[in-house]
Amino acid sequence: KRINMGIIKLPKNSIEFFKNNQNKIFESGNLAEGPWNKQLSEKIKSICNIKNAICVNSNGSGLVALLLLYKEYYGRTDVMIQSNTMYGVKTITKTAGYNLVDFIDCQIETLMPKLNDVKKAVENYKGEIKKLVILLSDIGGIINPDIEKIAKFCREKNIILLEDAAHSFGSTLNKKFSGTFGNAGVYSYYSTKAIFAGEGGVVVTNDNYIGSLMKDFIAYDRFKQKMKIGFNIRLPEIQALMIYSVVNEYKEIIKNKFNIAKKYADACNSCNIKFINQNDKFNIGNYYKFTIISPKKNVSDLLPKIKTTTSKVYDYFLGNSKEIPEKHICLPIWFGLEEKISDRVIKEIKESSGV
Repeated sequence: KRINMGIIKLPKNSIEFFKNNQNKIFESGNLAEGPWNKQLSEKIKSICNIKNAICVNSNGSGLVALLLLYKEYYGRTDVMIQSNTMYGVKTITKTAGYNLVDFIDCQIETLMPKLNDVKKAVENYKGEIKKLVILLSDIGGIINPDIEKIAKFCREKNIILLEDAAHSFGSTLNKKFSGTFGNAGVYSYYSTKAIFAGEGGVVVTNDNYIGSLMKDFIAYDRFKQKMKIGFNIRLPEIQALMIYSVVNEYKEIIKNKFNIAKKYADACNSCNIKFINQNDKFNIGNYYKFTIISPKKNVSDLLPKIKTTTSKVYDYFLGNSKEIPEKHICLPIWFGLEEKISDRVIKEIKESSGV
């Protein structure tokens, strides 16, 4: 049966940190644009080794803001997204007033595009390259293994590359953090994500000009009054503290998920079941999802006895990658997962393959 997360469990240290600091916010009366936004920004910059980190009220608002900035200041009007991503990524592009010109194919091995998929989409593009943005999403907690090559290709072609890193905070490829490979990226701390705090996001970029524009944009540029665009997508102080409290423990959260993933991985390996490994030597994910893949046939036909699952990465497709929803399943994996659930899953894995 498909099971939901139920009560989301936060690390005890996160809860204590939040409780110990929340009253300071109320006592100061500084409910917005206060020290916790600044501290969270500094924390993310320090963890991810990035020059700019701007707190926003959601991953989606951060992506819309970036698209609007690249439209207003760089003349970008066309965008491509990958076919296996959240429907909201599609609506984001229209909200920002872009022409969604193509969906980039994705591969079942990673649920993400390879470099050749990106190249093919760009070759088929009929518009002016100087107007193009490519918005790619990390899927399931792991960074696209081809992201370095894709970023190099985009730089050479003068294509803006944005990273939807909603799934992948804390993940690294060659010791470089997700969200830091393209021109800019955005994390999510929505309640179901790997590192979770209810709501909120952070925009990251090494481009100081975009970073400066974003800092002004999120508060209507009401102080400098030089921008033609701007909106209120600030993060409230109480939520900044909440995210800070959880990000403080991000290593503990990922470690907990890795312990669960190891049990699943051992069971899958013993039964010759393919899964997306997030503990590669160079590519370390956060196990937002533990994803079993079946490249050749529908996963329900291959593994009919695995019933204890959670929601698929996506059970729909936006472009050509029609087979992906039918060829993967996700096993329950979240911080503090009850052992009886993981034990049941392992039993079903072994039964499914006749072990």
